[in-house]
Amino acid sequence: MLSVFIVDEIPQEGELSIIGDEAHHAVSVMRIKTDDELMVTDGRGRSARVKVLSTKKKLVSCLILSTEVSEASGTRLTVVQALTKGDRARETIELLTEAGVDVIAPWSSQRSIGQWKDDAQSKWETWAREATKQSRRVWFPEITAVHSTEMVAKIIKEHDCTLVFHESSGMKLSQLLKGKSFEKVLLIIGPEGGLTDEELDTFTASGGNVVGLGKPVFRSAHAGAAALAAVQTALGIW
Repeated sequence: MLSVFIVDEIPQEGELSIIGDEAHHAVSVMRIKTDDELMVTDGRGRSARVKVLSTKKKLVSCLILSTEVSEASGTRLTVVQALTKGDRARETIELLTEAGVDVIAPWSSQRSIGQWKDDAQSKWETWAREATKQSRRVWFPEITAVHSTEMVAKIIKEHDCTLVFHESSGMKLSQLLKGKSFEKVLLIIGPEGGLTDEELDTFTASGGNVVGLGKPVFRSAHAGAAALAAVQTALGIW
């Protein structure tokens, strides 16, 4: 299985360079050598299989062997994720990225313990990029600015289907989605302490559907990945 590295641009043929921290990681950590084959992606759907021509501390020169363009999915999946505790934030982003999310919208809910600090968005974007490489995706998830409950209610109306995950719901996801297809799906994941009645009322009034994820109760950091898996299976994406 080829290691994946990120580059800014991928030409159709010829040579390209892996530079900066990506090159340093390739040479110093991964011990990439001349004639090794790698995969590179621009994070916007384009990827290439390349052969290493030469290595320096922060420069890896490569020859393009083949290129591929992967179209974005016909269903755009957005997860509104309540802020989790600091030590679980990275895990949350990694799991969402690996599970196929397209957009992650951080949400400061009433019961959120985590705080949205000035450097939070850049951290989330970095974690998403690293998880993109690990999972061999070729599209970076978009990380939005932090949302209030009112902002979440507003974007519900911009989606074809909104799923509000709540442990007390008797509605099965499979029943709600059976035989249907959507272009824009919104998944709302609450904090460890759960959604408040006020938040539930706000989201349902805006058009959200309250659904469950079976009997086991997931941690907030894990629920989004499970929900993405269930939704993509139900919609025939997986």
